[in-house]
Amino acid sequence: MAELDEEDDLNDSSKWIKANPSLGTTLKIDTLIEEWESRQHIPAERNDFITKRLNLFVQSDEQSFIDFEIIKKNNALIDLDSLRGRSCIGGFDLSQTEDFTSACLEFDLDDGRVFVLSHSWVPQKKVDLDNEKLPFEEWKKEGLLSICPGAYVDYKYVLEWFIKKSELYQIDLITFDPANAYRLVEDMKNFGFKCEIVRQGPLTLNAPLKDIKELLLDGKVIYNNNKLLRWYLNNVKLVEDRNGNWLPTKQGRYRKIDGFAAWLNAHSEVIKRMAMPELSGSVDFVSIKDLLRR
Repeated sequence: MAELDEEDDLNDSSKWIKANPSLGTTLKIDTLIEEWESRQHIPAERNDFITKRLNLFVQSDEQSFIDFEIIKKNNALIDLDSLRGRSCIGGFDLSQTEDFTSACLEFDLDDGRVFVLSHSWVPQKKVDLDNEKLPFEEWKKEGLLSICPGAYVDYKYVLEWFIKKSELYQIDLITFDPANAYRLVEDMKNFGFKCEIVRQGPLTLNAPLKDIKELLLDGKVIYNNNKLLRWYLNNVKLVEDRNGNWLPTKQGRYRKIDGFAAWLNAHSEVIKRMAMPELSGSVDFVSIKDLLRR
């Protein structure tokens, strides 16, 4: 089989002809280079290119969502006071009460960027067990994480967080995974929040997942360098179905993605806002007579 040699640099396009003998006839080198440049920072897509274009076997456990360097590139900061009164979409992921629970607000900004305000909760029992060797106290000190007393996270803390944030921002909608969410959603509705289910499948999640990827690649995600959210992002692994649709999963038992799942739920609605055309307001009436004169 035509393939690259073991010592070849994958970035050296002059070597690609080894795996593509018909290069220049059925394939154009410029097309391959453009494809590589657009896909190399998405491990799942990069591995697909390496396998199908360069005929090299790649371990499937390397299908990370996006390179950590790309995540760190999204390092812009925003003053939260500048967002006071601004509309946003909420999202939460309850997971198991004995584990991480996360919530977020996502703001679509006027310049095409998004801002994600994220917070998580864990029970004291999990912190005491310390199976993952995570910096819980550091995250707590930075205001990114709340450690709840006892063996589980009481979902009233999530409700209280949204109530507190609603005093600062206009929360138009709160999105959620229906698993384990019935009681919390009813309490939210009783308080006056509008809530909407996000079904956890490729038809619902594929588009927002790929849009988040594009935003990250373009450096258009602001999260004020939230270390916990950055950890969640780095833990996301892609699962692709036979139709090319993506779903997120975690890379391992202790590589949690709850904060990303909450953001993905919110982004399933934010993406719709971002796709809406802006109206200029300067709509003129033109009669048939006027058209005929012209």
